[in-house]
Amino acid sequence: MGQGVRTVLSQIIADELSLPLEAIHIGGADTKVTPYDASTGSSRSTTLMGTAVLKAARDLKSQLLKIGAEAFRAKPGQISLADGAMICGEMRLTFKEAMRQRFGGAGGELIGNGDVGPEITGTLPVFWEIGMGSAELDVDEETGAVTIKRYVSVADVGKAIHPEGCVGQEEGAAMMGIGHTLFEQMVYEPGGELINSNLVDYRVPGFKDVPKEFETVLVENEDGPGPHGARGMGEGGLVSVAPAITNALARGYGIRIKDLPLTPERVWRALREKKK
Repeated sequence: MGQGVRTVLSQIIADELSLPLEAIHIGGADTKVTPYDASTGSSRSTTLMGTAVLKAARDLKSQLLKIGAEAFRAKPGQISLADGAMICGEMRLTFKEAMRQRFGGAGGELIGNGDVGPEITGTLPVFWEIGMGSAELDVDEETGAVTIKRYVSVADVGKAIHPEGCVGQEEGAAMMGIGHTLFEQMVYEPGGELINSNLVDYRVPGFKDVPKEFETVLVENEDGPGPHGARGMGEGGLVSVAPAITNALARGYGIRIKDLPLTPERVWRALREKKK
């Protein structure tokens, strides 16, 4: 929850049924009515849930086309969908009118069914997330403070169903990586007591720590196992941050630091050792 999956699922349904996005409503999760699932996988919601939703939308579409074929005295393949209606030549039948025709009144419902089985989940993992990133740094050699001038993250998403959401996920992951690369650490007293157990003392990135230039590139080869060739993303953006930043330090300043975070003191000491 929170990664925008309801919007993505709504987009898949709206596209398949030629409906406006605002016509789609997805109910909240409720263990009282939600069917059993084996796991929660946040980065694969579009791939697996999206595939099930796409199959359900296509099942519903076939039911609507059957009603339209009877009304138009035509074959389902001769009917197209547009703006919540079925069209065959110059004839037009809205979904609402189709429901009235099917049930003889305003009441009634059609249920589309779709599920995901071994055709996707039989071989695990369902897909690989690949992290690619590049960092350009400024280092204050007097203090050891590291500033990220530019960071570019590349995400192989297969197909970006909601591009803005993909960029948001990738940038969020990169900021999480910047946190553990430059700031985050748990400090203990000799007796084992954690002494920075709150957000005053435990340093996380702030707005001033966002790279001055922050760019995400989405690679779309439509070769993923999900709807329209999509594959999961969001976690891969975390992977490359620490290697990219430490490699930039090694390439630009000749210091190789293998312990995180890259605190100013740690960087300053490494620079000092190099000068010796």
